[in-house]
Amino acid sequence: MPVETALIALGAVAVRTATKLWLGEHKIVAEVGGAAVDQLSGQLTKERDRRRFKRLMDDFAEAVVDRIEPILDVEFRSLPEHEKLAAVEAVRDTFDLASLDDADLFAADLDAGHLDRSIRRRVPSRTTLLAADGTALYDLLLRECCGYVIEISRGLPAFSANALTELLQRDREMLDGIREVLARLPQRDRDAGFDYDYRQLVARKLDHVEMFGVTLADASRRYPLSVAYIGLTASTGEHGPVRRVEELLAGAQRVFIRGEAGLGKTTLLQWVAVRSALGDFPEQLASWKGTVPFFIPLRRYAGRDLPGPAQFLDEGGKYIADSMPPGYVLEKLRDGSAVLLVDGVDELVAGRRDEARTWLRDLVSAFPRVRVIVTSRPAGAHPRWLADTGFAVLDLQPMNRDDVRLFVARWHNAMRSTRADDESRQALDDYEARLLELVESRGHLRKLAGYPLLCALLCALHQDRRATLPSNRMELYDVALQMLLERRDVERQIVPIEGLGRTEKSLLLADLAYWLIRNGYTDVEAPRALYRVSQRLNHMPQVKAGNQDVFRHLLERSGLLREPVQGRVDFVHRTFQEYLAAQDAMNTDDVGTVVQQAHLDQWHEVVVMAVGHASQKQREELLTRLLARGDLHLLVLASLETAPELSGDLRREIQVKTARLLPPASMYQAEEVASAGEFVLDLLAACQPQKIEEIVATIHALAGTRLEEALPVIAKFASDPRPRVFDELLNCISRFDEQAYGEAVLAKSTWTSLYVDGEPELVAARYMTSLKQLELRYFRHDDSLTSRYCFLPPVPDLRLREWPEYKLGTIGTTFRLDSLSVLDMQLTDLTSLDFVESVEEVRIDGGKLLSFAGVERWQASLKKLSVVNCPTGLEALADLRVRLPQVAVRP
Repeated sequence: MPVETALIALGAVAVRTATKLWLGEHKIVAEVGGAAVDQLSGQLTKERDRRRFKRLMDDFAEAVVDRIEPILDVEFRSLPEHEKLAAVEAVRDTFDLASLDDADLFAADLDAGHLDRSIRRRVPSRTTLLAADGTALYDLLLRECCGYVIEISRGLPAFSANALTELLQRDREMLDGIREVLARLPQRDRDAGFDYDYRQLVARKLDHVEMFGVTLADASRRYPLSVAYIGLTASTGEHGPVRRVEELLAGAQRVFIRGEAGLGKTTLLQWVAVRSALGDFPEQLASWKGTVPFFIPLRRYAGRDLPGPAQFLDEGGKYIADSMPPGYVLEKLRDGSAVLLVDGVDELVAGRRDEARTWLRDLVSAFPRVRVIVTSRPAGAHPRWLADTGFAVLDLQPMNRDDVRLFVARWHNAMRSTRADDESRQALDDYEARLLELVESRGHLRKLAGYPLLCALLCALHQDRRATLPSNRMELYDVALQMLLERRDVERQIVPIEGLGRTEKSLLLADLAYWLIRNGYTDVEAPRALYRVSQRLNHMPQVKAGNQDVFRHLLERSGLLREPVQGRVDFVHRTFQEYLAAQDAMNTDDVGTVVQQAHLDQWHEVVVMAVGHASQKQREELLTRLLARGDLHLLVLASLETAPELSGDLRREIQVKTARLLPPASMYQAEEVASAGEFVLDLLAACQPQKIEEIVATIHALAGTRLEEALPVIAKFASDPRPRVFDELLNCISRFDEQAYGEAVLAKSTWTSLYVDGEPELVAARYMTSLKQLELRYFRHDDSLTSRYCFLPPVPDLRLREWPEYKLGTIGTTFRLDSLSVLDMQLTDLTSLDFVESVEEVRIDGGKLLSFAGVERWQASLKKLSVVNCPTGLEALADLRVRLPQVAVRP
């Protein structure tokens, strides 16, 4: 038998094994056995469907063969053909003989190593007659195929009565998805062991995002970060420029990332973990290749000691940790290949954050080469919280308009991938276009859409409610809960628990949420959560089910609770936990407790949303008592975002006390002021900031409202000549419609020179009428930005830096220049500069120029040409003097 034929048979048996794992503990498992594909195919009634299903399984097998063949052709190319054949057949026989019936083989965190050990325990060794290299090939293929089995079984839709129909309706898409999943697996070689298995497990567990409305209600439909991740932007400290996070991480070893709820901090760490595990960082992060990620969510340690190196794999699953070689983590920490991804300082109670800081200091002191990224909400830790340990500070920014458009497109693409019929896909096209129109035309929606979590909510609700959207954040959460707790199960015809409607679910979840926050817990043991639910169920005789059944229903069907590690329960999104906790606080008239705890940052959002949940009387009491505390005026101001009504007297009192806080003195104060929205516009317009910090913070607060009415006020600062003020004006571009901001603010700038090294400057250049000089840096990592150079103003002084010769054609503006500088560029000649119609002076500094061909086009205008630090032949210079005798040539 040829080796190729044996490989096809091995691929087929791998698919059969994956099919059994896909079925899990379903009753059909007993009936399927080794003939999984044939048995499942027989459940289809139409012959054409049976044939299509068989072809799809064959295609899956081919995808496995595509991965295996390079191993034989490259690493084992010197192994005789008969040895290759024997090893491949031995692996096939091993899978065929294995009995996969242990419950733990269907666990969500099953890894290739555990499956490999399980199979070996069940099947006697098949390597007796193999030589040493043949045995090595057997071991490698068996472990590799175990990885393929797991990835294929996880890549199929959750098994149900309609699963086979869905497979056939989406067969091409399913096949492409399986191929993509297998392609993302790290490459294994014969020396690969635990490190390979760990990387594969990290990639599989973290390479997904729960896109609200697409995946939250169906855990089997998770979308890879490579599809869903949106590159975030951040500023470097209070007054730093806004840049892409990937660019800012490139030169950093230790980074402290701060960001408000819903900005994507955890998703960013997941993205870094997956890229590290797969070794496929983008070009600007090439220095991070070869790293090993350790993802450490601090919420898991809210009630226990922070982990030592031996516990860094807690998030990786129980099986992989059992097989970790002694000293594995310590080795990675010492040699600098480890990346510690520490998520959620703010999710520890305030009293334990000093402990966390000491823990981090000790780690970086003991292992100075380790890379570390730490995240927190701003209220949870001061920007300089880790400054003495050498951490750079990044403040995440809301998504700009282009990012929102990309996010919306990806959300709808993810939805389209779940639809089989053209009509549904067309409807999604229409929803996407209409949603973008709404977001760009309504200020309150633009503000909400800047947060990835809320943007996903908008996408889901816009589709769910047939193109209508809530008008504020409180309504958005309320409608989202209605969709999660009631409508989804009804529309999917899932049989409900009698008496357990939306109201009962909401009360149970709100009680649990508030209990967690009151006690400073981020998660809790499952039995304690069950007990809490049981206590509340005692007051709900209409619910006709046992306590355990109700608890499991909330855990499995609500989309709000989860069991991230066995035996512990938490809320999927902390934002919903805070919303529900605030609801319960007001339902129980717990105003006093909210006021007493309001100074704690973990209660900040609870207070804000309690104002929205409160009755008129409760709201007046809550805000009045907060004002009376004297130190919470900014929190009162932030709470106005959710207050639907206020008495005239209270409104005036808040205005008087707020005016004393203005102008804001820091970016943190500016964010708090901005959250009050329209309420503070007149107050900000009336304040007179003097210090540069106050001016910058005032601009930031105005932009934070995202209201077009703020633009004339921001424009008052447009002519300020100080760089920090101008930098903040640039940073605020993304918070408004680009054209509106450009015409109202940037057009009034008096700056005459601009160095374009990022998207804000590129946008600004289009609208700054005062510009006389532009220096353009090539965007090496983002062609989409480079293509926007066609909108540049025709300034008289142009400087080009580090442009590849073949990319100069993307500059679409025609220039008539007084001066052109070509800096650090590798040019064959000057013909690629044909967008310069005329120029009086040319300076070539650095780089390389082989010939002056193309200079003739400027002979009518060129008066001076300088060549500095650029190797150009004397013969070329002499030829230039002959051809253009009127030009002063200075080497």
